[in-house]
Amino acid sequence: MENVNTKRLLLRQLTIKDAEQMFNNWASDGEVMKYMRRHTHKDIESVQSVINLWSNKDRENADTYHLGIVFKEDNKLIGEIAAVPIDYEPNTIRVSYCMSKKYWNKGIMTEALSAVIEFLFLNTGTKIIKARHKAENIASGKVMQKSGMKFLGIKKGDDKDKYGNLCDVASYEIKKAN
Repeated sequence: MENVNTKRLLLRQLTIKDAEQMFNNWASDGEVMKYMRRHTHKDIESVQSVINLWSNKDRENADTYHLGIVFKEDNKLIGEIAAVPIDYEPNTIRVSYCMSKKYWNKGIMTEALSAVIEFLFLNTGTKIIKARHKAENIASGKVMQKSGMKFLGIKKGDDKDKYGNLCDVASYEIKKAN
């Protein structure tokens, strides 16, 4: 994927060189990782393993993206946003994201998600973009709504958290305009 620029952000493929910033800026932070499906990282090596796994998936599937979010003002890698095809739903992508809490509540994730949505609709065969979050993660839902996604509802016990417990999930989607 080519880089995507917004007013404040550069969205680009994550590389192994990003492991230290990813670890320091969000992946080791329990508050940031609270609602994520993966555990808080304990060391840079575990972050490197995840980036390697993502890089392989991105090479295997042209419609899979794991992007780093770089804040142009300080040139820091501050978060990640992923776009992954849903195998059983043609032309449908699921997005997910997280970001350093230092940058929360500044409209940055909405800016990043909106840019990814626009990129996917303009440059791929994507017709529907979906996103989900644990029902109690209200801030994530606000990002989805501000990015133009429609709230579909909450499903009780629709997913498992990183500990294997069932959790309620809020779902959103946006469809490509014809």
